[in-house]
Amino acid sequence: MPDNYEDIINLPYPRNDWNFLIKHPRMSIENRAKIFAPFAALRGHSDAIAETTEKKLTIRQEELMEDSRIELDEALAALSERLQRGEHPTIRVSYFVQDKILAAGVGTYREIEGLAAKLDLNTATLQIVDTKIPLNDIQWIKFA
Repeated sequence: MPDNYEDIINLPYPRNDWNFLIKHPRMSIENRAKIFAPFAALRGHSDAIAETTEKKLTIRQEELMEDSRIELDEALAALSERLQRGEHPTIRVSYFVQDKILAAGVGTYREIEGLAAKLDLNTATLQIVDTKIPLNDIQWIKFA
């Protein structure tokens, strides 16, 4: 039985000279990265793992003191005015996020900075880019 590779077994190894590189150009790093990009077989699995592994401090939601409530109301009024004029100011907001597993009123405080998109008094929400925040969960607002 003849060997299937008989015709090429004794050929010299090809050299990587200019002619070879012109015929077979190297792949760019960007294209190589696309080939070896990670594949997520389970949607949301990495998010669930990140949520359980991240160390987060859960605390009870704090009631705002009277002076803090007044400052927040003034900031919301100023923001409402600017949004009605067609401005979309950059703001920084600290707000409470309820933990999905723990009891009501227990969670974490997060901060977000971005363009104020909408202040909806009917649904009592503030929208910063794609994030909707209930007004009752806002701790403070600062204009950038």
